[in-house]
Amino acid sequence: MGTSLLTIAWALALIGSLPPRNAMDCARHAPCIERLAGLGRLWAAAKYFHPWLAWRNIDWDAALLAAVPRVIEARDAREYAVAVQRMLDALGDPATRVLDVTQIRPASVAPLARMTADNVLVITVNPRTLPEGREAASGPTSFIPQWLQAEAVVFDLRGHDLWQLRAPAIVGMFFQGSGLNQLLQFAPLRAPAHRSRIYSGLPPSAPGGSIFYHAAWYVRDGTVLEPRPSSRSKPIVFLVDDSSLLPPIAAALQAAGHAWIVAQGSVSEGGLVERHRLTLADGVQVLLRTSELLYEDGSTGLVPDLTLPKQASEEALQAALELARRPAHAGRPEREKPPPWSAPRPESAYAQPEYPSLAVRLLAGFRLWAAVRYFFAYRRLMTRDWDAVFVEAIPRLLQAADAREYALAIAEMTAHLGDTHAVVTGRALADCFGTAAPPVRTRIVEGKPVVWRFPDGRVERETGLSSGDEILAVDGEPADQRIRRLTRYLSASTPQSLDALVMERWLDGPPGTTAELTVSDAAGRIRTLRLPRRSQTRRPPWRSGPIWTLLAGGIGYVDLERLTPQKVEEMFHSLRSARAIVFDLRGYPQGTGWLIAPRLAARPGIVAARFRRPLVLFPEGRAGDVETLDAAWEFYQYLPEFEGEKFRGDAVVLIDERTLSQAEHAALFLRAAGARLVGSASAGANGDVTRLALPGGLSVSFSGQEVLLPDGSQLQRVGLRPDLEVKPSLEGVRAGRDEVLDAALEMLGLTGPRARGVGEAR
Repeated sequence: MGTSLLTIAWALALIGSLPPRNAMDCARHAPCIERLAGLGRLWAAAKYFHPWLAWRNIDWDAALLAAVPRVIEARDAREYAVAVQRMLDALGDPATRVLDVTQIRPASVAPLARMTADNVLVITVNPRTLPEGREAASGPTSFIPQWLQAEAVVFDLRGHDLWQLRAPAIVGMFFQGSGLNQLLQFAPLRAPAHRSRIYSGLPPSAPGGSIFYHAAWYVRDGTVLEPRPSSRSKPIVFLVDDSSLLPPIAAALQAAGHAWIVAQGSVSEGGLVERHRLTLADGVQVLLRTSELLYEDGSTGLVPDLTLPKQASEEALQAALELARRPAHAGRPEREKPPPWSAPRPESAYAQPEYPSLAVRLLAGFRLWAAVRYFFAYRRLMTRDWDAVFVEAIPRLLQAADAREYALAIAEMTAHLGDTHAVVTGRALADCFGTAAPPVRTRIVEGKPVVWRFPDGRVERETGLSSGDEILAVDGEPADQRIRRLTRYLSASTPQSLDALVMERWLDGPPGTTAELTVSDAAGRIRTLRLPRRSQTRRPPWRSGPIWTLLAGGIGYVDLERLTPQKVEEMFHSLRSARAIVFDLRGYPQGTGWLIAPRLAARPGIVAARFRRPLVLFPEGRAGDVETLDAAWEFYQYLPEFEGEKFRGDAVVLIDERTLSQAEHAALFLRAAGARLVGSASAGANGDVTRLALPGGLSVSFSGQEVLLPDGSQLQRVGLRPDLEVKPSLEGVRAGRDEVLDAALEMLGLTGPRARGVGEAR
C-alpha cells in the first residue's frame, strides 16, 4: 500500500511539472501562469507607452490574442521567448525586442580602427573592439591621428546584440568619452526631440468616467550643438543593423545632411530613444521603446539612406565605403510625419458574447490589471499585492466555464482593490446576484443585520415586520454565511462601507421571485416572512419626511440626499430665520455641496480639499539603472466664491457609512465652511472615478484621483471622523428614534422634545 501511494504521489508530482498542453493544464501549471502574467504585463506596458500605438493603426489586441495559445503551448523558456517576440513583431519596431541573454561575450579581439588605401577611416564599435566598463566610458583615443588624415569615416556599428541588455549606453559613452562628438561638431546641429506618452489619469473607455482624465504627448527638446573651430568637415557614414545602438549625434548629423546611414537589413533606434527593460517569466528580458524621435519639420523615425539585405554583410560594408567616397550621389530619405496629436486605434469592447473565448478572457484580466497598476490612485493602500492578485486570477479566467464564472472572476479580482468605487457591472453579474429587491432596507446595527426602514409603509402594517428586527436568514441561507459569500465579490474602502454595500445587496434576487426572510423581533420571537422582489432602477431614498423644515428652537433641518440644486435658493430663503441648520448627508446628494458651502463660509479663499492625481510617464521596469516609482499632480481645491447673502448661523452635518464619495466631498466642503460633523465614520472612498470597458459587456470603475484632507491627511480607507461620534442602537431603532439627529440637536442647545417624522425618526 505504501509503495502504491508513493508511486501515485510521484506520478502526480511529475504531471504537475510537465509542460501544459492546453488551457486546463496551464491553469494547474505555475510556470505557465507566470508566463501568461509576464505576457500581460508586457502587452500592457506597450499599450500605454509605446509611442507608435498612439498614432499607428496597429491591432495590438490581435497580437496578444494570437500570442496567448503560443505561450500556453510553450515547453521551455526558449519557446516562450519566441512567442513573446512574435507578439512584439506586430509593432514592426527593431528597438522593441526580446533579448537573447544566452549569448557569451566573444573571446576574440578585433582592432578598433583601420584605414583603407584611399584614406577612408573605418571605426568598428562592437563587443570585440570595445571593452565594457570604465575603459569604454573614458573612451580610447588611439584613432585620433588616423582621423586627422582621413578623407571620410565609416562607423561600423553592427553586432550590438550583447550590449542591448548589458550596456545599452556604451556607444553613446564611447562617442562622448573619446572626443568623437567634438570631432563631429563641424556644423550647427540640432538633435531630434523625444516625445513620449503621458497620462493625467486614464481616459474613460466606458461611459461615466471623469472627463478630466486625459492622455497627451510629452516632448523633450532636442539638444542644439554649436560647431567647434577645431572640427573639420568630412563625409560620415554609419553602418548599422537591427541591433545597432547609434550615438545620439548620428541622427543630428543625418538630419543636417552631414552623415549617411547604411542599413544591413534594418535600422534600430534603440540607442537614440528611451527604452525600458522588463523581466518576464523564465528570465526572459525585453527592451520596450517608450519614446520616438521628433525632428524640426515634424517628422519622426530614423530612415536609412541605403538598405541592403540582412545577409549581405560584406556587401553592406562595401556600400558604406562607396557612399563615404562619393556621398553626393546619394539621395536623402524622407521621414514619416505623424499627426501632431494622438489618434490611437479605437479599443474594441468585445461586448459580445458575454462568455468570451479563452484568449479574450485573459485580455480582460490584462486590461484590468494594467488600468489598476498604472491609474488606480490608491494602489499603495491595497492590503494585497496587485501582481499576486493578478497571478491568482489567471487560472480562474482560464477555467471559467460560462459567463457567470468569468464575470465572478473579474469581480473577485476587483474586490482586492479595497475601494468602494471599484464596482463591476454587467448582465452576467446582475443575473448572478439579482436585480430585484423586497420593499425593505437593512443596516448593520450593533453588529447585527436589522430591518431599518420600509419604502412602502404597507409592508410594516401587513406583515408585522418592524424596524430593529434582526434578519437571521435569507432564502434559507444563514445571514452570516450569505454575508461572507457576498463580501468575496465586493470591494470596500472600510469595514463600515463593506457593511453598507452588503446590506444594499444581500436581499436581492431575480425579478418576480419571493424573498424568504427569517427574522427575530425585540422579544426574541423567530418567524419566517415572504416578501415579493420588485425590479428597481435605483434604490429609494433613505428618508421620506420633509426635505427641509424648521424645527423647534429655531433649528433648520435639510435632507441633502433629496435636495436638488434648483431648490437650494428656496431652501435658504425658507430657513433664513433659523439660528442653525442640520444638513443630513447620510446618503448620496445631488451636487448641492458646492452651492451650500460658500453660503456658510465666513471668508473667501478657504481650502476644502487636497487632490493628488497620478501622472504616468513610464511603464514598470528599468530605464538603464533607474526605475520610476511615482509621479503625481497635487493641487488644492478652494470653496467657490459667493457674493450674495450668507447664512450666519451654526451648521451641523450628519454622516455615517452611507456618506460616500460625493457625499464625503460635500462634507469636506461644509466642514471647511465651519460646519461640525456628527455621527459615525464615513465610507472612506472619494476621488473622481475611472471607468473602463471589459470584454463580455462588463464595466469596471475605481478611484482614479486621490482626495486628501486640506492638511494632507488620509481620507481613503479611513473615512471622515465626526466631531461627535454617535451610532444608532438597537433600542433606539426599535423605539423609532433618530439618535444621530437627536445628538446634533442637543449639540446645538435643543434639550426639549425631539423631532418626529424628520430625518430617520418615526
